[in-house]
Amino acid sequence: MYKSCELVKHGLCFFDGSLAICCHSPADQINGQTPPFIRDTYNGEIVPKEELFQAMDKYADIFKQGGCPAVCANCFKIEEKEWDEEKYINQITIAHFTKCNADCIYCANNLAPHERKQNAYKIYPILKNYIDNGIIKKGCEFHISGGEFSIYEEADDLLDLLAISGFAKVIIATNAIKYSDKLFKALNAGNTFVCVSLDCGSRKLFKKIKRIDAFDKVIENLEKYATTETSKNAMHLKYIIIPSINDNIKEFNEFLKIAKKIGIKNIIIDLEGRYSRYTNNKIDSYFIDIALKMEEIAKEQNFNTELYQFFAHNTTNKKIKRNHFIINFIKSIKFKYFSKDIKELYKHHNYGSKLNK
Repeated sequence: MYKSCELVKHGLCFFDGSLAICCHSPADQINGQTPPFIRDTYNGEIVPKEELFQAMDKYADIFKQGGCPAVCANCFKIEEKEWDEEKYINQITIAHFTKCNADCIYCANNLAPHERKQNAYKIYPILKNYIDNGIIKKGCEFHISGGEFSIYEEADDLLDLLAISGFAKVIIATNAIKYSDKLFKALNAGNTFVCVSLDCGSRKLFKKIKRIDAFDKVIENLEKYATTETSKNAMHLKYIIIPSINDNIKEFNEFLKIAKKIGIKNIIIDLEGRYSRYTNNKIDSYFIDIALKMEEIAKEQNFNTELYQFFAHNTTNKKIKRNHFIINFIKSIKFKYFSKDIKELYKHHNYGSKLNK
């Protein structure tokens, strides 16, 4: 028994230009951490099995000897348990494409100092090779994010290979601006799940957060996806708390009204990711309190509710001391990677509205 991580043992993450074990230590962190790379320069080559697992063992062996790789420091995914020593991949993140039909104010891709891309390389042949050669285990969990999946050119092929075939569990982030009939079929097959970050309950605020006027289209497409009990149960509606924008109960209640009308019962409460990253997941007590209040309200209305893992990692300490994170944040970040809206958001942050509004 020793401390390690499931992803260090059996994970894989495809980025635009690199191949890593996971994406939980992003390169935009203040302390300069990068993901645990297998190849820090990568363009879609099929990495031989031996090289793949030798690179993973480099990190795993440090854990096995009682240490912690520098790139994994402070990661909330580390846990102590018995670990198997078999060589296989059981969780894959696909995040190598960044093209999107929205422009969310909090999107991590807004940090990228390069133009968004449809994709840097074809991923279907890589996955097919690894499946055929037994590297990827049947029942593997796939997390597909990055850009908008519904406009990704390999989307239908991936759904056929992984989801509709029944080979894997597939979890997809989509904004639901574009409807996909193939995605509906995958949802209805029972092993595919989607997460849609609606983040609000009004067209006006949707436009401010997503920077596109598509609220009505998203609601229409959500209703299409939720036409069967199986597909409805496979859908998760997410509320990302954004400091000073939607961090109030009034907007959250409007969000719940929409979920109830559509018939979506699975609610995820999250916190805007840059705040979480730049405070090393030390979440201010204000956001803990409001998230717990939102969770309570949703559960009272019989929603299946979960706090995203950043919250789950911190809710045991309900009286977190305020750490003046904005001052430290502004001193530490490189503003050249931020849009004007994001700069203003953090410079004038005032913790939004009262909890009971």
